[in-house]
Parts: sequence; structure tokens; C-alpha cells
Amino acid sequence: MYGAHQALHGIDIDIAPGEFCVLVGPSGCGKSTTLRMVAGLETISGGEVVIGDKVVNGLKAKDRGVAMVFQNYALYPSKTVYNNMAFALQMAKMPKDEIDRRVREVADILELSLLLDRKPAALSGGQRQRVAMGRAIVRDPEVFLFDEPLSNLDAKLRGQMRAEIKRLHQRLNNTIIYVTHDQVEAMTLADRIVVMRDGRIEQQDSPDEVFHDPATQFVAGFMGSPPMNLSDCRVTESGISIGESEISCPLPEGVSAGTKVVFGIRSDDIRPLDETGEGVKIEPKLELVEGLGTENLVHFTLGGKPMIGKASGRSKFTAGQRVPMVLDMAHAYFFDAETGLRIR
Repeated sequence: MYGAHQALHGIDIDIAPGEFCVLVGPSGCGKSTTLRMVAGLETISGGEVVIGDKVVNGLKAKDRGVAMVFQNYALYPSKTVYNNMAFALQMAKMPKDEIDRRVREVADILELSLLLDRKPAALSGGQRQRVAMGRAIVRDPEVFLFDEPLSNLDAKLRGQMRAEIKRLHQRLNNTIIYVTHDQVEAMTLADRIVVMRDGRIEQQDSPDEVFHDPATQFVAGFMGSPPMNLSDCRVTESGISIGESEISCPLPEGVSAGTKVVFGIRSDDIRPLDETGEGVKIEPKLELVEGLGTENLVHFTLGGKPMIGKASGRSKFTAGQRVPMVLDMAHAYFFDAETGLRIR
């Protein structure tokens, strides 16, 4: 609770040993609060936090067997890389030879061995982030907690650090809880994704299931880049109508004609006629073409509703052109217009 505001509403997450679990959602959804509760940096007003087989509600952060990597690195500017990594072990009165062994072993894993005598000011953003990770790893915790650790890095470096974190997890096999608002990070890193919204869990599942089998309209729209095309529509005897456009398609059982639903389809399932097979054929006027090199995003409207399809990066479409497109309705989704729940 923050005053009268309840940040979380009955969340229940069970993370297996060695699992890489990513909490993802928009700002203010409660993901960082959840992480801070696990770390012992926030007091919980109900429920239990269990690490291993121990309830840790009453334990201080330093006694919980967790190590946290923050967004802002939180390095000591006056200490060298070596001493930043060794500090927690020094405070724990660990023998010097054991501290040295751990620091140098982790420095070798993170390719920091040649930087141990430098101070943070002499490091790049990526190197500082590796030092912050190394400081956590030397403690050999039961659980690593990452709070948006890559958000301060540029796009190229974020990609490199994502790969490093994934490789590190495969090597160490520690349990990781990772918070991000970036769904690309969530998809590429996680064994399991927990999608949060307004302090509640919308869905928790494997990346593949969350992307291809979303439980709610929110999950469908949040996961994926570009996001899933979502349009209000009405069920007809033979399919759906979006504005003045009629589309013939199979529908989930129990959905009757006249019902208002939300229709969803991913951009990957809207392709030019000459690039795909069976489906519903349309011929929209393109409003915008975004070239991404390997593919083009083509923007158009269907029944007055904005849609985005995909075409080969070698296609030569331009705005204002009419292009035969195909909707692969075998991969269409339908959601309840009031609750947002998936209609299966």
C-alpha cells in the first residue's frame, strides 16, 4: 500500500529454481514494486514471499539471499572495478583469498579482467553494467533481481547486453527475476513471462504462448512489435463486419450473429497476395510504407480501422498504391468487447 493506493492486487507467481522469469508491463503496472518486495525493499501488507523453502517476509534485504542489479548501476565512483565487485564480500568479512578468487573468476566470465584497476568514470555504459552484474554474481545468491538494467543503454548495446545476460544465465543457471517494460527484452530473455497491468497479472506463460496464445486483448496488444491489429467489429452470419467491410471467416463456437467482438490479427498474417497462400483477399490503398530493410510495414485502413501488414523488404510498394493483400484468418483472434477476455 502507498497511502490509500493499493499497488498490487492478489498476485501469485511461482518461479522454479533456475528459471528466468521476466515481469513485463507498462509504467505503473506494479512490476518494480513486486521485485522490491522480493528484495525486501518494500514491506508487504499481505501474503508471503518464499525463497527456497524459507518465508522471508520478516528478513532484511541483506539476509534474503538475493542480489539486485539496478537501472542506474549504483557503483561507487571512488572505488576501482575490483573493489566495487569485492565490497559486499569485504563487508561480510570473507577471507581475502576467497574474495580475490571470486572476483577474478567473475571478471573473467564478464570479460572485465583487464579493467579491474579502472574506476567507473573510465568505463563505457556497457562495461559499467557488467560491473554491476559482476558485483551481484560474486555474492553467489539464490536469486538475481534485475530492475530494468538495460534502459540507459543505446539500442545496439542493449542487444549485446541481452545476449550476454542470456549466456550468463545458461552458464550459471541461477534463478532470475527480471523487470522490463520492453517486450522485445521479455521475449528474447525469458523462460516465462508474467504480463502485468494495473497491479494484476494478465497472463503468465512461456514467450511462445504469450505471443501466439494471448489470454486477453491487453496481452495481445502489448506483446509484439508492431502490436497486434485490433478492431471493433460485429459478428455476421458468415463472419464479421468491420465498418462497411465484410469478411467471411470461421468463428469460435457460441458467438452469435449481431454480437460485438474485438477482432485481432498480427501483421505477419497480413501479406501481399504474391507472398502468401489462402486467406481473405482485400485490396486496400496504402497510406504509409515503413522500410525496415528485411521487411516493410504497410499501413492501410480496413472498414475505417487502421491496420498494419508486412511485405518483403524487396517489395516496391508506395503510399497511395492499391495492393492485393491476404488476411490469414486461420490465425485470427477474437476478444470479448466488454471484458477483453479471449473468445476461444
